[in-house]
Amino acid sequence: MERTTPGTDRCINIAGSPSSGRGGRTDRLALIKEIDAFVREHGAILARYHRYTMDDLDRIEEECRRLHEEACGRGACGTAGELVELEYLIGQAKAMKAKRMEEGRSPG
Repeated sequence: MERTTPGTDRCINIAGSPSSGRGGRTDRLALIKEIDAFVREHGAILARYHRYTMDDLDRIEEECRRLHEEACGRGACGTAGELVELEYLIGQAKAMKAKRMEEGRSPG
């Protein structure tokens, strides 16, 4: 199975200068806390993939990408490594969900 980390390429294209001014550091810290909470909430997604619909998995994947892009845009891309791993796990969960759905449709 090929492992890809699509989030890695986004860092190069989006990374801008870090936020400057008084709120820059505070904004980054708040974002890091949001990323940490998101990863903790969805980190076991592979073990729970069967509880999610494909729409749920798509929504979680989209939020993961949004957080990653926001981190890179705020100069906190180095903290987004967990999101790249989570994005990979979401992709695996989606593949497992699709396989399970396909197996359920095939005559047995």
